[in-house]
Amino acid sequence: IFTITFYAIPASLYCAKTRICLRHKNLIWTELPPPGGFGSDVYTSHIPSGTLPGLIDGETTLGDSEAIAEYLEEAYPSFAMLPKTINDRAKIRELSQFPDTRLEPCIRALFAHVPPKKPAQAYLAEHSKLISHRIKQLETLLHNRPKFGLCLGDCGFPVTFAWIEALKPVLNLSLTIPDAVQNYLNWVMSTPAVAQELTQYRPVLRAWFAAKGAP
Repeated sequence: IFTITFYAIPASLYCAKTRICLRHKNLIWTELPPPGGFGSDVYTSHIPSGTLPGLIDGETTLGDSEAIAEYLEEAYPSFAMLPKTINDRAKIRELSQFPDTRLEPCIRALFAHVPPKKPAQAYLAEHSKLISHRIKQLETLLHNRPKFGLCLGDCGFPVTFAWIEALKPVLNLSLTIPDAVQNYLNWVMSTPAVAQELTQYRPVLRAWFAAKGAP
């Protein structure tokens, strides 16, 4: 019996996103740090792209959270995470790209500002507007989300918004989260796979801020 090998680091948003998918499908995996370190020659001998997360399942070797999610959906169709029609599947894939290409880069840009420094206040105020704009875009996307249970398109949002909530008081971010987005998040975070992941992830998040000397 093959056991899935999952290469990950605790604080990675993309690794948490993949872990939600693994949990929802009730899969069994062995989680390991990248051998030799992220991007090392040793790790790239296992995962050629050198990216995280990485996954080995039998003869299948993959990097990139989106590629891994699509593979898991096809290889383990139980507890499906894509709807049946072409249009609905396309809309879910569109939603899945949003945290990676629109929200996550905005959040990652703030990491260097923890703990906050006074000269950065103007930047942080402007960045708050950008994040609020992205969240407003998400509200529009959610209007067109197919009626479906937890899907591939949902896995990137819980941890991204956990970071947003953690960064808000530390960096004094002024953000607007529409009711439709908040209601969606309340639902997503209540699903078993997401709740399990957040239980594991939130202490990692707190440790990251503590290591940075953030209040």
